[in-house]
Amino acid sequence: MTRFDPARDWGLALMFLAALLATAIALRNYLAPMTGVTGTLGALLVVVSGLLLVLDAIVLFFLPRGTLRTILLTLAVLGAVGTFAAAWFLHAWGLMAAVVVVAFAIIVDVIVRRSHATTVSAS
Repeated sequence: MTRFDPARDWGLALMFLAALLATAIALRNYLAPMTGVTGTLGALLVVVSGLLLVLDAIVLFFLPRGTLRTILLTLAVLGAVGTFAAAWFLHAWGLMAAVVVVAFAIIVDVIVRRSHATTVSAS
């Protein structure tokens, strides 16, 4: 079982929390009256994409380096971009901010894991 290493996994932790926040904001927009997008399919799609980003962060935590991890990171980037675009069309500014943090966390995870792997292999 993989243990949480703050030096290596803080990007994924940030991705998980930001995706969870994005899902909560999207769910509020979908369910709360007077948001302008209450009950629409677009708002529901953003809820599902937020949940998929949360799931992606959890799965990435357990995956070692390799092709499957690269594919899931690529899908996470595409999911973040698509969710950002949907949030733009729904005028969900808080959701857009949360998705920007998700994208930032993905970039941080890639950089930190690459430098961590280089440090481990050098010692």
